[in-house]
Amino acid sequence: MKKMLINAIHPEEIRVVVVEDGLLKEFYIESALKEQLRGNIYKARISKVERSLNAVFVDYGREKHGLLPMHDINTDLIPGYTPDKDLASSLRRGLEILVQNTREEKGTKGALLTTNISIPGKFLVLLPHQDLAGISRKIEDEKQRKRLREIIGQLKPPENMGIIVRTACLDKTKTELLRDMTYLLRMWNSIEEGFETAACPSLLYKEGDIIIRCIRDYLTADVDEILIDDEETYERASLHMKTVLPRQKKIIKHYKLTKPLFTKYELEQQIEGIYHSKVKLLSGGTIIIESAEAMVVIDVNSGQSTNSKTIEDTAFETNKEAAAEIARQLVMRDLGGLIVIDFIDMRSKEHNRLVEKALKDALKNDRAHTVMGRISKFGILELSRERLSPPLLEKSHISCPFCGGAGLVRSVESSGFRALREIQLFLNRNKVPQVRVSLPTEVGLYLLNQQKRHLLRIEQEFSAAVTVTLSDTLSEGQTVIEPVKSS
Repeated sequence: MKKMLINAIHPEEIRVVVVEDGLLKEFYIESALKEQLRGNIYKARISKVERSLNAVFVDYGREKHGLLPMHDINTDLIPGYTPDKDLASSLRRGLEILVQNTREEKGTKGALLTTNISIPGKFLVLLPHQDLAGISRKIEDEKQRKRLREIIGQLKPPENMGIIVRTACLDKTKTELLRDMTYLLRMWNSIEEGFETAACPSLLYKEGDIIIRCIRDYLTADVDEILIDDEETYERASLHMKTVLPRQKKIIKHYKLTKPLFTKYELEQQIEGIYHSKVKLLSGGTIIIESAEAMVVIDVNSGQSTNSKTIEDTAFETNKEAAAEIARQLVMRDLGGLIVIDFIDMRSKEHNRLVEKALKDALKNDRAHTVMGRISKFGILELSRERLSPPLLEKSHISCPFCGGAGLVRSVESSGFRALREIQLFLNRNKVPQVRVSLPTEVGLYLLNQQKRHLLRIEQEFSAAVTVTLSDTLSEGQTVIEPVKSS
């Protein structure tokens, strides 16, 4: 049995899971720590035309300006553009345009923007000013595709208005699709009106909160029940279901028991495991998941897995099991971009192909678009996964103030010698008669008790008095040096 459980008692951090037969399949979180920007539509202003990058920078109301590539500009939405003109000559600093966020800010990179607007509904995606009509590639049944093409022809969307049919519309009627299209057209009209009247820059359309998004994007036909533990959220979700999916409104229920919802279904421990880099496999093997700014690296280890007769069979069975678990982890952790998987080396080409197939099959129902390579002679497989939102860790964690996100801190001894070098450099530059050096308690005690001779040597070399003070507020590796004025 498949259920969607929504923990919304604390509105500052709302959690949504999809669970099947007690196993966590999908996990989504919306935290006050991280604002969702992807999908938002803005009235924005061009701040710089960068011909060398074939792109423009756009002020859309955030501190970091977004990047809008030329190939992602819909000329129908550029004021003053005519087909006989060069696009770059129609773009100037200060020009007001309509843009949509397609990739969140990450690290030093600003957001990626587009003027090819797309507005998702439950069954359809509306593409204003785009001559496009299509059906999701994940709908493979040719009879269904033919039926849906006929319905699209009967819907008769306005001229110059594209439509894509989503996977969720399988077995849906023309009436349900027409209701969805009408809803999306109303939304687009309000965005157009807002562009004419709103200040620049400003937000014109905000992607629905996590409750609405999850019902829209992750509620599939095989979900039997939706349980929500907060009454106000339940009422809001029920109203949305009644408007968008009236036939399924009965599956949404208010969870009223005193025992916490996620505890009842034994999910807290499974959720906690998502935040760990190490994932254990049932066979005894493990996978290690490490994220960097440029890519995600996943390592597969056989560990204590010794069920098979030969090394080759052990590697194959562990890799096959790991492939399914990696697909599940990518979805739960919402990892995107370039992903590199280091499988255990296998000599058999047939085994390599079967592991690739296992990974591909496991990613079949993933909503994010993925492009998968082949296992190389080094046992490496590369794949690219669409970023649907910031990774899970970014929504609920911040960089460690002690290690700066590196995961390691300097040893007391190394911090002590680093402090000595900083004192020496400070006195060499400033030529003062006395300094006060504030250090973390353990580092300061190490210098005073075990490296006193080096402090004395520095004092003699620069004819300066060095006073070491201990601080509980400084983190490992921090050194504060101040000159002391003579009385």
